[in-house]
Amino acid sequence: MRRHLVIITALSISWLNAQFKDVRTTVDVMRLKESDRRSTSTLANEVTNLFKLTRWDEEYDDLEISLNVQIIFEGVADKGSEHLYSAQCLISTGIDQRYFSKGIQFPYVMGQTLVPSQVIFEPLASALEFYAYIVLAGEADTYEQFGGTRFYEKAREIALRGLSSQYRIGWKGRTELVDLLTKYRETRLARFHYYDAMAYIDEGNLDGADTALQEMMKNLEGTFSKYPREHYTVIFLTSHADTLSRLPDYISSKKMILNRLSQLDPDNKVKYQRGLDNKSR
Repeated sequence: MRRHLVIITALSISWLNAQFKDVRTTVDVMRLKESDRRSTSTLANEVTNLFKLTRWDEEYDDLEISLNVQIIFEGVADKGSEHLYSAQCLISTGIDQRYFSKGIQFPYVMGQTLVPSQVIFEPLASALEFYAYIVLAGEADTYEQFGGTRFYEKAREIALRGLSSQYRIGWKGRTELVDLLTKYRETRLARFHYYDAMAYIDEGNLDGADTALQEMMKNLEGTFSKYPREHYTVIFLTSHADTLSRLPDYISSKKMILNRLSQLDPDNKVKYQRGLDNKSR
């Protein structure tokens, strides 16, 4: 059986942590003046609290996702009465999801609380909310086939609000990101079947794992036939190349899988070849 997600009633979850458990936020202020460094000194805590203290979803409530958030300030500009910061942002789960935003522009004052809202657009909070839903979508896809669709749609709604706001910088790229991630349907299925296979292996069901891995390969082939070396698919494979290279020898399709991965994913060919060499001994 596939790994299960615990569904808990709304009455019993008020004490639980949100979907993001271990959030590490770093802020690079090297390009800011001393006064602006002081003004943004509380930002890391505010970003961490936004992810950890928000209940992003009632169903997927035991995910406990680890998250690394890096904000790199690039400069400051005064626009009317607003002090606008510009920054880049890197968000990663430390496993197989990694997203980079080249441009976020937002006003910020020291101690400002970041609160996500599905109605009100706030430049920085909405950008972080966007990526929270993107990460949740990727995670939900590993539990159910296309389980992340509703999270992608929430992210899309935020991106469209950003595009129509006065803080449009970066939002066109974030809209395109949702379009790309939802377009790569076969990669989404490949991720689901990979995690399904790992669950079967943990349970000792090698036949189930073999079937799931063959489905994974079929979908990876589908992606790369249309989008060779697709960026987010490569990130997924790079994250799991070590695990795939150590598949149990009793999985009948292991040799076929590693040979084909060596062709599809040449960056990790050495790892796949190591798995083949170990099997032959």
